[in-house]
Order: sequence, then structure tokens, then C-alpha cells
Amino acid sequence: MRLSAELIGSSEQRTNPLGERELVLRGLAIPSIEHLAVTQDAFDAIDFTDNRLQRLDNFPRLQRLASLNCMGNSITSIDADNIRKNVANLTYINLCNNNISALHEVVNLGQACEKLQVLSLHGNPVTRRQHYRLYTINQIPSLKTLDYIKISKSERQRAERLAKSAAGAALESDVQGEAREAAKNGVKTFVPGEGGSAEESFVTNFTQEQKDQIRQMVANADSATQIEEIEQSVKRGVFPESFLNLIPEEESKKRSSEDDGGSKKKKKKKSKH
Repeated sequence: MRLSAELIGSSEQRTNPLGERELVLRGLAIPSIEHLAVTQDAFDAIDFTDNRLQRLDNFPRLQRLASLNCMGNSITSIDADNIRKNVANLTYINLCNNNISALHEVVNLGQACEKLQVLSLHGNPVTRRQHYRLYTINQIPSLKTLDYIKISKSERQRAERLAKSAAGAALESDVQGEAREAAKNGVKTFVPGEGGSAEESFVTNFTQEQKDQIRQMVANADSATQIEEIEQSVKRGVFPESFLNLIPEEESKKRSSEDDGGSKKKKKKKSKH
């Protein structure tokens, strides 16, 4: 089931046992993350448990979001740039029972989530990799708990020793090789209207002035449907001109230009007489 603005609007919203304001999107067969901008950054936590997500990406700017539960999906990779830019305040991520197999995805998590304190990758193939736990502890120094087990001081010391050892250097070389191979096989080029994300199009196809205008349109939208229409237009690489009336400054400029045009016409008529 596609994650539409309507689905988000009709889904359960609650205060969870930790006192967080949470959006519950469990068990809906959602294949990809989209349209979360309609939440207008109103949630501390989002629950994507038991869906069909394959990649952790395409988040809009959600500065409030601190907790993300993606347990029981099919996630294999993480978009570090997207997460770092848009959901940088994550402190808790549950990725249990997914399909992450490469250690460079652990590196991506570390680069993306500088405030991450709790992470669970239990049930992913990557946890069977040699030195997985020590490598993860070293790559994400902010972590306090990994796979439901609190990280001890001695583990941190062992992780540091591993990183400085010959075995650690060999492991790091392997991880970098995996990352290069993944980058080679996973390069995506955005083509308007052909499957790129709204974020990719936003970065690629619009001037800075247009980007500022689009942000204001989304912020001032009256409904989830309007936000979705704006996002769909952006995804196609088309500036959503029909929503310029959502920007007070643009509306006043438009009226001003109309008034100027009217007064000029009147002056021309008088000059003819």
C-alpha cells in the first residue's frame, strides 16, 4: 500500500509509553517512504514495523523526529546523506529483522546519526560478520546500547584496539571495498517523472528562489492533499506555480503588479485624450 497523504492522515497518532508523540504506520505493506512532509514535523517517533521498506531514505526535514522503528521490513541500505540532512536528531533506531548484510551500512548509520544512542540490528545478516559488534561500537561512538545490550567500557576499549590492529585495518579495507562496489552498482540518475524522489528533483531541478518558495508552499498548505500535490509536482520536476497563492509575499507582489498594470493603462488612456 502506497504511503499517501490520506493514509498518513488516517493512521493512529498516540502518546507512546515513553511520552513521545508517535505516528503508527504498522503492517500496511508500505514499499517506500514518501509524503512524510504532511506530518509537518509533529512527531517524536514513527513506527514502520512490519512493512515492505527496502531502503531507509526520502525523509523530508523532520527535526523533531528522535525515534524510528523499522523492525520487520526488507531494508538493505541506508541513505546517509538524506538522513544526516533531514532527520539528524535520531537517538533511537530499531532495524531488527531486516536484510542489512554489509558493514558499510553501519558506517552510513554512523555518518548519518551523530546523536544515535540506541540501535538494534538483531536478525540482520550483518550481525553474523566477524567483529560486527566491536566494529559497530567504534563506528558509532555515541551508541550506549547495541542489540538490546548496554555497551560496556571494556567493549569500547576492545573496539579501539581492534580499529588500531592489523585485523582492524584488513576489516576496514574490506568494508571500503564493499562500499565502492555498492556505489558502482547503485548509482541513480534522476529523470523527471521516472521514479526519482521528490527530494532528488528538489535538489536538481529548481533555483534557490524556487526552493524557498516551495518550502513556504508546504508550510502554508491548508491540507494534506495540497502538500501531496505540491510534492508530486516537484517529483516530476515541475515548479508548482498554481500554489503561489500560499505565499503571502507572492500574493501581495501579484496584486501590486496588477495594480501597477492597471494604473499604467489608465495613464495611457488619459494621455490619448
